[in-house]
Amino acid sequence: MDQIGLLDAAKQQQGLTSDYALAQRLGVKGGRISDLRSGARPADEAEIMMLADMAKIEPHIAFAAVHKDREKNPAKRAYWERISTQFAIASAAAATVVVEKISGNFENLLSRYSPRPA
Repeated sequence: MDQIGLLDAAKQQQGLTSDYALAQRLGVKGGRISDLRSGARPADEAEIMMLADMAKIEPHIAFAAVHKDREKNPAKRAYWERISTQFAIASAAAATVVVEKISGNFENLLSRYSPRPA
């Protein structure tokens, strides 16, 4: 995910059909969304969090993904890439636990991943 992906996910989850409608929902001018899409100006922290909420994405995942894509320093970019991947893995693992719990297979899941005595 990147900044454009976050904008698109927010629009989709909110059932919005235009960037103008997205701007209204965010409380910003329509040109602001154009700036975000073109990369002319990065989203600020509040915008990232609001978009993540609208997109139903964990805020820390959105924050790391957006910063990863706009970071120019290679070392910092590698850091954001690593953090973004770790957040995505943790989120997928949590989703697996929820699905297993709902489906009644939680005990089976625990037995598969619990340490076994030597």
